[in-house]
Amino acid sequence: MKKTNNLSRLEFLKGAAAGAATFAVSGLLGSAALAEEAPVGGLYTPGTYTATAMGIGDVTVTMTFDETSITDVVVDVSKETKDIGQLYGETLQEALMQLQSADIDSVAGATVTSDAVKEAAANCIAQAMGVAIPEAETADVGEEMSWKEAPEPISDDQISQTIDTDVLVVGHGYAGLNACRYLASRGIQVTLIESQTEENYRAMGNEAGTPNASILKKRGVPEIDPIEYYNNWMLNSGYQANPELMMKFCRNSGEAMDEYLSVLTDEELEIMTTAFYPPTEKQMSSIGPFKFWPSTCSFYSRECDQTYIHKKNREKAIADGATFLFGTEAQQLIKEGDEIVGLIARNTEGEYIKFQTKAVILASGGFGANRQMQKDLLTDLGGTLTPDESFSVLMDSDGRGIQMGYWAGGKLDSLGIPTMNGKHYHPGYPQGIWLDSNGRRYCNEYWGPIEFRGRPALQMNRDGFYAFYDSNLTEYLKYSVPSHGSTYASEENLANIQAELDNAMAAGAQGVEGHDLSATFTRYAAETLDELLDMVCQDDIVKANIRASIERYNEMCANGRDEDFGRQGDLLFPVKDGPFYCDIKPSEIGWMMCTCGGLVINADQQVLDEYYHPIKGLFASGNCASGRFGTEYFTPTPGVSLGTTIVLGRECGKSVEKYLKSEL
Repeated sequence: MKKTNNLSRLEFLKGAAAGAATFAVSGLLGSAALAEEAPVGGLYTPGTYTATAMGIGDVTVTMTFDETSITDVVVDVSKETKDIGQLYGETLQEALMQLQSADIDSVAGATVTSDAVKEAAANCIAQAMGVAIPEAETADVGEEMSWKEAPEPISDDQISQTIDTDVLVVGHGYAGLNACRYLASRGIQVTLIESQTEENYRAMGNEAGTPNASILKKRGVPEIDPIEYYNNWMLNSGYQANPELMMKFCRNSGEAMDEYLSVLTDEELEIMTTAFYPPTEKQMSSIGPFKFWPSTCSFYSRECDQTYIHKKNREKAIADGATFLFGTEAQQLIKEGDEIVGLIARNTEGEYIKFQTKAVILASGGFGANRQMQKDLLTDLGGTLTPDESFSVLMDSDGRGIQMGYWAGGKLDSLGIPTMNGKHYHPGYPQGIWLDSNGRRYCNEYWGPIEFRGRPALQMNRDGFYAFYDSNLTEYLKYSVPSHGSTYASEENLANIQAELDNAMAAGAQGVEGHDLSATFTRYAAETLDELLDMVCQDDIVKANIRASIERYNEMCANGRDEDFGRQGDLLFPVKDGPFYCDIKPSEIGWMMCTCGGLVINADQQVLDEYYHPIKGLFASGNCASGRFGTEYFTPTPGVSLGTTIVLGRECGKSVEKYLKSEL
């Protein structure tokens, strides 16, 4: 993994944060070494020092010192998740100043950002002390204590409070919230704990793909046959998704979304939009055997976004008897014999709370922000990364729920855990032609879901990719499907894209910067292909390859048959009419929004042990659990990740109700 300024996360975790005494105790440097290297006449060499560490993105800490103290701290968390890590920059900055040390408490709900701030601060302190961390002492994340090693049990004398509840839900995400709401509606005593504080709570995501919701039918979206949707889902997953679990989603999606949205007024529902509906003139419903449906409830308005909808559902659950505890982070499950009987959590004051319960639902999200778990569990993706690439993630989930389930004997998914992005890369619009760094076409640009057609690049060199289009691009963009990464061909969207193409033409050889779901790219434009090639390529051999690739591709377009990669005949769009456009995009393999799996569950969402038997009293839903996708996330409907967690969270609540009645 990447190291920053010679101070690894291992060294921080060992205690390289708190000043001279801490360094001596940690074992990083002996006291003699400190005596030799500490500044003469004071603890620090006065000055300003800067260090960077990896959180969700780069976190930078700048600290100013006089001879004996830290006099100023600036923390830059601008590259962290907007509604999570970015919220706590000032809090962490004040803590560093007040404590005069990097040994500050982590902020619940933003542990990855907190750890990065502490690591960078420890580095600044080391610089100011003149302490050189020997290169031999640095260590990669794989040498830290493994996340698989369960911590020592928290003893009863450390417990500040004990709470009895029938069911404990860990996590206020879509799955946990809907499980909690269902259980409360059934008169079951349920408590939900969430690591974020209530005032800073933010729900992630906006779109929820759920077939057959009443609000969608009311707007004219055609009803979807659950069996057809199910068969298509299993095709996408390579029949790796849990068959019974996903049939529950297909059959119950409308009912679950109706309940989730029932907390909204008619005026608030009017704010909702529906992705890819109404369908545009040439919008398609399939590509080859893969089918797509516009059946999405989208909430992008600040007046009624998913955070607001979560709040309204929380209020409904509380009215039905549920208890919500924010700023409360799960630590350990309590197991007696073969049964889960409780959980210990820690609040923002650092106090331990013991929950005595009959069932626990782990719904605390994935593990995308946990570097060790990335390395251990995303072996397929990790194995494709070059030495210069690393995992990068948007959402701040550290895998705590999955860890606790594993420590309690839960089975980890070994078939391949899907991620949102990360495992695919596409150079541009599929309506064009994609070429590798040598100028050769390498795949069917229009093969099924966009997440699948981008997989060939995983095991190709990263020297660069090209995507070429001609002047008819906006017309060809009308041939799209309702899926993430596709273009909704409304007049407004097409006009905006044409304006972007015109800007590229006006920019000439400088090109213009653009952004999509995969990466930042540069777009160039010219009246002729030769002019364009002079802008984007300096190698005559590659230029010749590009010309030959486009010429052959155009011939196959004219014949309506892709002899090289089998692209659907009616989706072969030539690159022959000027002006011409080219997108050049660096590969961004390894960048993901989140992970979508971990613990192996059955169709009732019970966590299974090493022999695939249910662990009594333990359930997992949402991104904690596997079973929804295959090895890759896909979107036959935009927003199906949120949609499945809303529906299956509610289904998990039903399963827990049966468990409490001894029906499981």
